[in-house]
Amino acid sequence: MLRTGWHKLRFTGVGIALTATLAFFGPIPADAGLVSGRVNDTKGKFQAGGTFRVKDSAGKVVNDRVKTDNRGGYSIFLPPGNYTVEFSDGRSAVIQSHPEPLQQNIYLK
Repeated sequence: MLRTGWHKLRFTGVGIALTATLAFFGPIPADAGLVSGRVNDTKGKFQAGGTFRVKDSAGKVVNDRVKTDNRGGYSIFLPPGNYTVEFSDGRSAVIQSHPEPLQQNIYLK
């Protein structure tokens, strides 16, 4: 069955929306991987709605405001390597990034 009319318009609209969304997030390095997980405190409870900073192994800030969602979840694209995440209260942790998506929970000390 050949689809025409509004079906074609709907798929064109989806393509435009997807392109606009990708353009909004800006360029992502080709070898960057998605790192995601949850932020936990020392008691194992999720830390919801907070923000943290990500620094590379040289100490350079690569993202100044990564937000956690209402369940303590986060996600960020990072080139492969080791990173330190720092919270405003002075707590920190180390995460790694690989070219492929990786789930990594953050356990605050």
